[in-house]
Amino acid sequence: MYFYPMMVSASSIAKIIAQHELFRGFSKELIDFIIDQSEVRELQPGETLIHYGKENHCLFLLIDGEIRVIIGKDGTQVSIPIQPGEFLGEMSLVIGRPTSAKAVAHTVSRVLVIAEDMFWSHLAVSRQGVKNLLSMMAERLHRNNQALIKEIEEQLKYKQLEKDLETAGKIQANIVPDGTNLFPSRPEIEVYAYMKQAREVGGDFFDALALDQEHIYFAIGDATGKGMPAALFMMRTFTMLRLMVSNYPKFEDVLPALNNMLVKKNDDMMFVSLWAGILNVNTGILQYVNGGHNPPFIALGDESFKMLNTPNGPIVGVVDDATFEVALLKMEPGDTIFLYTDGLPEAFDPYQMAFGTDRIESSLNSLDQSSMRSLVHEMEARVEAFVNGAPTHDDMTMLAFRYLGNGIG
Repeated sequence: MYFYPMMVSASSIAKIIAQHELFRGFSKELIDFIIDQSEVRELQPGETLIHYGKENHCLFLLIDGEIRVIIGKDGTQVSIPIQPGEFLGEMSLVIGRPTSAKAVAHTVSRVLVIAEDMFWSHLAVSRQGVKNLLSMMAERLHRNNQALIKEIEEQLKYKQLEKDLETAGKIQANIVPDGTNLFPSRPEIEVYAYMKQAREVGGDFFDALALDQEHIYFAIGDATGKGMPAALFMMRTFTMLRLMVSNYPKFEDVLPALNNMLVKKNDDMMFVSLWAGILNVNTGILQYVNGGHNPPFIALGDESFKMLNTPNGPIVGVVDDATFEVALLKMEPGDTIFLYTDGLPEAFDPYQMAFGTDRIESSLNSLDQSSMRSLVHEMEARVEAFVNGAPTHDDMTMLAFRYLGNGIG
């Protein structure tokens, strides 16, 4: 067992880090084992933990104190505070490249030093471990991007950046179809979509496209992070997905191909969750696939809405050659599907209570379902009432789809 400075026992360290996001869902035995095989290092103010451009073979988890990560881009240097429970060094471990930033202790700090072998053999092997890592990495990426954008805004006195963001927002808005006017000449279906961005640009998207006289494609997705990086990744995903759906003869080949394309040149570890389907409007056969996205809700016939049993595939853009299961559903006239991004269940009220999937289900079953437009807009109103003026931190997108068969509602 390693020596713990400041006369702190391993059990005390275990109690502290067990509360951190990185170890959420881990057993006490596994946490104790990782601590036993790791080192706790004490840093003095000004001491460098990570040097820029150096090889790194450890994951560092901040136990207490504060560390500042210093990053630079295009001549702009930003110091980002790292708080207890956050980790550092993960990007150099994952992509196997020298470090891209410098980390310096701001106060007396302690870090848990987890060796590379321990990281790959115990932290990054389970689904829960990968989920924790990706969630925290996405939040880190968002914070880094926001810090850089803020610094640039100050240097440019906001004017040029605001103009660029406005232009980017218009470009992004013109990429996705008009959710209020989808398939006006197709009596077999009724579709309505709504997207609300938390900022000028965002990572959410939806799509709806007639592939031919028999087949309708529709999808919804959410790129990791927020702001311009998420928007650019979203636009890349949207255009590639639409191109592949239109040209690949087999639907089951689309998501694997998209995934492998997004993995390439993805040094920033961006990823996207998405749900996509192709409906044969003559037979009612729906093929659908899920890439790490929120399962939709479905109302079959006169039944109430319930969560659709969707294959839970991996998020898209992270792992080479990932597999995605395509499921089939026979839709009958009147059947309705409700798709959404996580900005809906993760809408918070002023007391930090989430809207949640249970409230989505109960709302769907109490709202006006006479049209897809009314269903979506009444859900929007229900969420707005729940949030009650609390700040919005995530994009929110909804798409409601009703199969009408031969035009009979």
